[in-house]
Amino acid sequence: MDYRYIENAKLRRLMQKARHKRKVLNNPNRIPEHKNARITQKYKNVIPIPAKNQNLRKKEKNKLSILKTYVELKIQERKEFIEGDMTSLRNKKKILKPRLMEGRKLKSPPIKDLAVATKQLSSMIRTGLPLLESLNIIADTSENISIRYSFKEIASGISKGSTMSEMLDKYPEVFNEMYRALVSAGETAGLLPNTLDRQAKLLESLAKIKGQIKSALAYPSAIAILTVVIVFIMMLFVIPIFVDIYDQSGAPLPGITQFLINLSDQLRTIEFYFKAVPSGFAIYLFYKYLSSRSSVIWWYDKTLLQLPITKDLVTKSCLANFSRTLSSLNSAGVPILESLTIAKKTLKNRIFTRIIENAYYDIQAGNPMHKAFDKESVIPVMFTSMFRIGEETGELSEMITKLADFYEDEVSSSVKSLTSIMEPLMIIFVAVFVGIILIAMYLPMFSMMSTVG
Repeated sequence: MDYRYIENAKLRRLMQKARHKRKVLNNPNRIPEHKNARITQKYKNVIPIPAKNQNLRKKEKNKLSILKTYVELKIQERKEFIEGDMTSLRNKKKILKPRLMEGRKLKSPPIKDLAVATKQLSSMIRTGLPLLESLNIIADTSENISIRYSFKEIASGISKGSTMSEMLDKYPEVFNEMYRALVSAGETAGLLPNTLDRQAKLLESLAKIKGQIKSALAYPSAIAILTVVIVFIMMLFVIPIFVDIYDQSGAPLPGITQFLINLSDQLRTIEFYFKAVPSGFAIYLFYKYLSSRSSVIWWYDKTLLQLPITKDLVTKSCLANFSRTLSSLNSAGVPILESLTIAKKTLKNRIFTRIIENAYYDIQAGNPMHKAFDKESVIPVMFTSMFRIGEETGELSEMITKLADFYEDEVSSSVKSLTSIMEPLMIIFVAVFVGIILIAMYLPMFSMMSTVG
């Protein structure tokens, strides 16, 4: 029996005393303690237990069993109390952690997490749960701290009389303009669950496109890192072996071989790293400076649309994002000009952003949308044709949805084709780097062999 969980000192002493009595009573060689007994330790005969002591033994057993049951219940109660404390501490941590975010700028959550939270909110509202309760459930269960804190604050604001769209406007870092516009339109039309469903699907499609582009870039990035590691290992461990051979021969070395040997010597000195780290930091700062200049960003985006290997993927991903966003906003009843303004902000390429801006002013002037897109050489003919058919038949929303589905499928196929092209190119890239180093190191050997021959 473990007495550590017994908090009452008196009860603990009583248990220890009862255990001692039990040991005494259960001893078969026990000597009863009565007045007339004149027995010493030298006698080995066992004296029978008197009836009085036998009754006492039964009472002690009953008392001990009752006490044992009581103690076991106390121990179980204590364990449950400790486990309950741990559970309450976890719950307090979930509550207190978002409070630490008060007064701080929230981070933008991953698109997948926001899509899951939006889908859950829509499902709970559809099943009949009140909006406040649904928001609080998501705030308690979400793993992302930005979603947890913002949903908790939104629920608090709604309970005080604010609308959901008004509360969303307070957290632009978590909910972008597209999200806020869709929720506002859904509240106005009284179709909030449908709007949230549409919003969740939109976020899922955007996350899918983003993931596909990342997967297309992951392979070349991994190969580039592997190439750097291989070259670094060769410089540190392979080239010094050749250096020892050439030092013994004393033969003159070609320029490229001498350059690699000098570079290898530099890499094996600590001074090189003292120079390389500040230089790398300076290059990083220069890169950040260039990436913040609009002229450099414009040139980079334009180059992506001109390179044959990236043009197809960039164009289709931009059109897929734009079509899906415009379709969701238009279906929710958001005006076309406002939809264009919001959809423009989902595009990362400045060339496409400028095209949407020009289309906005053309439509504002009274021109059809398909004519605004027809003037741009970057926009495919099929895209403008579908817009024209949608405007003429009055089914623009359906046509934009079909365009979004089509270009999302095209992005998937473009990623697969780009990956299949990049695989052999990256293998050739690695082979060229390693081959140059090997040829440079074997050139002196070939010249020595020809001299001997």
